[in-house]
Amino acid sequence: MKKNINPQVLDIQRRFFEAISVAKQLKKTTGLKSFCDNHNLNLVKYYRIKGDLGKPIKDMHYKAIDIDALLYVCVDFGVSADWLLLGRGVLEIK
Repeated sequence: MKKNINPQVLDIQRRFFEAISVAKQLKKTTGLKSFCDNHNLNLVKYYRIKGDLGKPIKDMHYKAIDIDALLYVCVDFGVSADWLLLGRGVLEIK
């Protein structure tokens, strides 16, 4: 079956990983592994999604990040849902 991933989903995924990276720089988390461990998320899946972002869609292992992971990044770090989902505003970590 051919994968069909909306380009806007790829943008959301990029912003998600940017938020994790900035939160790590600000010492709000130790990184993706601890974020996944804290929320019982599949670490391998998230490493693959992150690694696949520059690849053609047909070569990607997963279609999208879990909705609950998007929620957790907003709750844990105060990331604006408008920024994360729509790209409106700027990334702020609280």
